[in-house]
Parts: sequence; C-alpha cells; structure tokens
Amino acid sequence: MGDRKRDQVAVPREDTDDELLRAAAGGSERAFGLLVSRHLDRVRRVAQGYVANAADADDIAQDVFLAVWRNAARWEAGEARFSTWLFRVTANRCIDHMRRRRLKSWVGLDKVEAVMANDDDPERTLSGRGELALAAAAVKALPDRQRMALLLSVVAGLANPEIAQTMQISTGAVEQLLVRARRTLRDQATGRERAE
Repeated sequence: MGDRKRDQVAVPREDTDDELLRAAAGGSERAFGLLVSRHLDRVRRVAQGYVANAADADDIAQDVFLAVWRNAARWEAGEARFSTWLFRVTANRCIDHMRRRRLKSWVGLDKVEAVMANDDDPERTLSGRGELALAAAAVKALPDRQRMALLLSVVAGLANPEIAQTMQISTGAVEQLLVRARRTLRDQATGRERAE
C-alpha cells in the first residue's frame, strides 16, 4: 500500500478565476496575468464581433482588463461568476465604443481618422474576403442586443442564464434574442445561396 502512494503523482490544482481575482485584488500581478491569459482571446473576439475592427477590439480588451484590475477588490464572489462579470464589462465597453463612434461620425471626425488610417492592414484585408466577410457583415448588421447575445453565446461560450445576467435581462429575453439573431443569419445565408 505504501508503494502505491509513492507511485501516485500529485496533480497541481489550477487556481479558479475567483481565487485569481482575489489575489489580483491584493496586488498580485501574476494572478492578474493568469486571468488575462485565460480570458483575453474570448474578450477580444467578442469585442471584434461587435465592433468589426481588430484595432478597436484590442483597445476595448485593454479597457476591459484595466477595469478588472481597478475593480478587482469590489467584485464579490457568489454574486456572479467572474466570467459573467467580465463579459458584462466587455458588453458595456463595446456599447460605449459604438456610442463614441456614432458621435465622431455625427461631428465628422470619422472622415479625418479614415484619411489618417493605414490601408495596408493585412488582417483587415484578409477579413474582408469570402464567406468570413459575409458572415461578419451579417452579424454586424444585427440589432445591437441580438449581436451581443449571439457573441456572448458563441464566442464567449456563456449559457443563457449567464448571458441574461450579463445583459441584465431575463433568460426568456435572451432566448428570444438568440432565436431572432439566428433566424436573420439563416435567412440571409439562404438568400445568398439562392442568388448564386
């Protein structure tokens, strides 16, 4: 029996998001770095799906994690899962970004930025091609709440109750948003197939 215990290798336990956030609240940059590495890709993908621009998505992701760092001590375990809170912050930053963009457009600043922008961005060039570009355009054309619900479901991998908590709506409302979004995307894809 003693030999069996020696032969078993202890598997290190991975810290939960809650534990890492508590450590980050205490000033642990390592814990915060682990949270960022776990969630950055999904936050960036949700943001890019919402704003359809890689540079803006990076800015939003940076803002999101800055908010996490600044507010880590105020987050309370048990109220919501860390990922739900994180994507609520992400959704808010996406909405704020679009509001600022609309204001710039209304004032005319977007034309100035377009002239100054570098058109040789290979990522933007590649994403503008083929089926991916059509799908991205279709998602971007969805109403804001449908688009956010779909991105939180597909990209962030949140369940409907978590999406409801993140968007501060009922689970039934989330289900309706997702049904409408998917129906719209399916109808558009069917329309494209018929046109071809």
